[in-house]
Amino acid sequence: MKHIFPDHYNEFHCIADRCTITCCQEWKITVDDDTNRKWKKILPPDAISDKRKNLTAYTCKKDGARVIGLDKNHRCPFLSQDKLCHLVTCYGDSVLSETCTLFPREIHEFSTHNEASLMPCCPAVIDLWCEKNIEFPTVSSIVDHSSPMFLVRDNLIKLLQNKNLSIEEALFEGFYILLELYKNQPVTISQINEYFSKQTLFELHSALADIDVPADDTFTECNELLQDLAVNYSKEGLYTGFLQPILAEAEKYPKGTFSPDKPDDMLTDSGTGSELSGIWNLFCDMITDHDIVFRNFLSNELFSDLIIPGSSSKIIEHMVMQYQWIIMEYTAIRQSLFLWHSINSKSPLTYETVRNYIVIISRMTGYDDGDIRTYLENSFAKLIWDWGYAALIIGA
Repeated sequence: MKHIFPDHYNEFHCIADRCTITCCQEWKITVDDDTNRKWKKILPPDAISDKRKNLTAYTCKKDGARVIGLDKNHRCPFLSQDKLCHLVTCYGDSVLSETCTLFPREIHEFSTHNEASLMPCCPAVIDLWCEKNIEFPTVSSIVDHSSPMFLVRDNLIKLLQNKNLSIEEALFEGFYILLELYKNQPVTISQINEYFSKQTLFELHSALADIDVPADDTFTECNELLQDLAVNYSKEGLYTGFLQPILAEAEKYPKGTFSPDKPDDMLTDSGTGSELSGIWNLFCDMITDHDIVFRNFLSNELFSDLIIPGSSSKIIEHMVMQYQWIIMEYTAIRQSLFLWHSINSKSPLTYETVRNYIVIISRMTGYDDGDIRTYLENSFAKLIWDWGYAALIIGA
């Protein structure tokens, strides 16, 4: 059995009390059955003021799973004031649940090989992505007789890492190809090679370059998507420090308008205030300073989420669905950062701010397959988008 992982995988180390956004707060921490049985026999550490009969007594059922019940401040009851785990300091790592032991690692076990990756819900993971291009294994050349869809994924990652394309161009062109493969099943190796050939990619890029989506329309749709994604977290009082300011700012942009009540120095060059397209375009130029982080983040999402064990019966549909979710994730991060910039127009868009919103939005969109399908079916006219909608929210 081959074990496959990106080049940076073994570089990760938990930074514990130095973490800026701890995974022990505002986070659903699952407790597996084996851990729960073990916890029934373990007393809480002396350092915990809220004494209960055993560790299991600190858990509850939520959304069909057993999780650690958070306190009134949405913190894990085992989290100390200095952001260390009372369980670890008292009993050692072996007492932790599978989730706490594994996070932020993610492992997929296929019949031909195992794949491991790191999740972007952890700031220390993003820190591994901010200085160099990370490399992902080309699984289609490593594993014999693997599904042709691994070759599709390899090519989509390669497309995203092509710096001759903007991130938006790479995302859109990748979606267009994936949609064509979905429409022309069954997918074959020769078909994949044809779609990703230099000539086809050149022709596709030239054709899609003629598409012009007004920035106003992209902004308005992305604003609504972000608000919809955040509504439940806002109601529960989660991530308030990050979400409340930008959601309040988003409310200044009603549907169909790009003209909130702004001071004169935030108006467009025309000075009318009827549009903020100029500011949006300037922001999109500004965000390219963090291009390497976003390319690594999105490449990692493609590697870890596009193909999962058990999706073989409708694998191409699953890939399109996940690709749409990744597009939504990226555009929600981009929109969050624009709204932050709109509030803090005189402050630079720092790496730390970018990292924080990647972490928060990644946590907010960390749905399982079934929940992603349900969300897409309930929020859109159909599960699989037309390419025009992808162009709209990406900003072609």
